[in-house]
Amino acid sequence: MLQRVFACFVLAAACTPNLLAQAQAPGAPQITTQQQLTARVTFEDDRPVPPNVRVELLSAYGSSVDSRVTDTSGTVRFSRLDPAKYKLRVSGTGIVTTESREIDMTTSGPNVTEYVRVRREPSLTLDAGEIPTVDTSIPPEARKEFDKASDKMEQKNWTEAKTHLDRAISIYPKYALAHNNLAMVYANLNQGEKAVESFRTAAELDEHIQQANLYLGHFYYDNKNYKQAEPYLLRATGSEPRNPQLLLALANTQMQNGEADQALASAQKVHSLPDHKKFAMAHLIAAQVLSDRGDNQHSRDELQLFLREAPDSPMAPRVKEALAKANTGSK
Repeated sequence: MLQRVFACFVLAAACTPNLLAQAQAPGAPQITTQQQLTARVTFEDDRPVPPNVRVELLSAYGSSVDSRVTDTSGTVRFSRLDPAKYKLRVSGTGIVTTESREIDMTTSGPNVTEYVRVRREPSLTLDAGEIPTVDTSIPPEARKEFDKASDKMEQKNWTEAKTHLDRAISIYPKYALAHNNLAMVYANLNQGEKAVESFRTAAELDEHIQQANLYLGHFYYDNKNYKQAEPYLLRATGSEPRNPQLLLALANTQMQNGEADQALASAQKVHSLPDHKKFAMAHLIAAQVLSDRGDNQHSRDELQLFLREAPDSPMAPRVKEALAKANTGSK
């Protein structure tokens, strides 16, 4: 059986995806102008999509600039944008991934609104409990406070945003998105314990809120609390089934939880994605599971794939050593 030479590395921070970074999109450029792009996403019948549908802002070259999720009216706002050409990509559970036309903000005014129509995924069958729904019980006064808070969050005025969110929650304590945004405010105020508490409340009220799932999955994963991390990572990958970073974290979590079959399946999904070579660590997880089963031939195959896809990895020398020992032992 192959030595567990890479198990400790799989547990290390190098394998930990920055899930919170995905929720907050820190990779967006530092923008000094005041352009704003508002996206309103509807289905073909002009009904707004449910909350927490992902909307990506893409550059003219297709790279991701920012990412947000829709509110209860199917709306997202991207503020302080450079005058440039952009596109929008909309994706989510039950929705056919859709890209908008090119949006030229080089000659437009400071505020642009783009309407994007998407189709429901016809082949996807979900139980009623799995479909995100709009909470129609939210009082208008609470919605107004939520919208005011959203504007303050766009301005990075976290103190005033918190005031409005506290008011929205006092009016309607079951306001899941308000609890979620309050958690984001706490995170930006470096109040981590309160952020976790608010995200947990948001996820309890609506398990489909992606930001809450990403934050909590990241938090528990970082603290090696894999039992707690797994349900949030499962929900996060359910919303983004083609996100290799999330799948890699889920595969490792499942392996640590003793769920070998699930870990192997998640690791193999990573390899099926276009950018899989950037996440070659998935092959080490698959190799470990196969080795534990006594399937040394396929385990060696996974190690070979790792070396082909990540020859410059810091782990490559150790993997080569393990592979050499395994090949010697098989003769």
